[in-house]
Amino acid sequence: MSLSKEDKYKTILNNTRFYKNELPTADEFVLVYIKEYQPMGISCFINEYKKEAFMSFKDASSSKKLKNIRKEVTKGNNYILITTKVDHNKGFIDVEKRSIDEKDEKYYTNLINFYQRIFNVFLKSFVFNNLNCSQTDVYNFLANTLWKEDPKNIKDIMLQIHSNPDLIKDTYNLNNSLGKDIFNNLLRLIPSPKCKINITLKINSLSIDAVNDIKECIQDLSNLVGYDFIATSAPTYTCEFIDDYKNIDSYNSSLINDTGKIYQFINNLKKDKLYAKIISMSAELIEI
Repeated sequence: MSLSKEDKYKTILNNTRFYKNELPTADEFVLVYIKEYQPMGISCFINEYKKEAFMSFKDASSSKKLKNIRKEVTKGNNYILITTKVDHNKGFIDVEKRSIDEKDEKYYTNLINFYQRIFNVFLKSFVFNNLNCSQTDVYNFLANTLWKEDPKNIKDIMLQIHSNPDLIKDTYNLNNSLGKDIFNNLLRLIPSPKCKINITLKINSLSIDAVNDIKECIQDLSNLVGYDFIATSAPTYTCEFIDDYKNIDSYNSSLINDTGKIYQFINNLKKDKLYAKIISMSAELIEI
């Protein structure tokens, strides 16, 4: 009995690595599933490469260190780990849990998960249109489409799908009938991206008319930015708003950089005994 489209897709999906390279490089961050604890280490699985990996206990010189390692990586969960040794002849991959700050861990996790969603669209569209395809056919297709660009750039490129569709079509060779199907599926998958702008300032005044001076300063700043500054915990004031991601470069270059409008405004304050200081300014993509 022949396989259904979904069964064929699931079979191919379970056997297809995400990237052109068959193995990761040393010192590469990978999303690793913790399978089970063993006497000499932890058995892992790297779904991106469809490869087994191993976290060795050889550096754990005491039972206390072993317990700490097992607390850091819990069986049945996924973690961002780093590859330490990659044997290209035998296919062995060693990984370890190095110190990584929360922001970087979130970045790599989101990037890999985003890539997987895009990868699934390409793969499913191809398999559904080529039910008799072999694993070699799948890899040849990916080599001519998704793998034409560095996977690290996937989010930066795909976020332009609504504003610059031709870039996506040309970059990933999606100008044929199958490519049109993939592109339309990507359009439905990827929402129009947004960015969050945050500006936090500390404003003080030692003048007799301090309340009015600060109020006037806040109003001028709100007019400058186009959004209101709100007292979060005096003397701290914050302006936070959402806008189209396509405008993020403009915010970074003209509003919140070291020579931008906020910086110039603070340097040009003319009221006596009125002081303002930048606490933080950022323009960040809202994860999709």
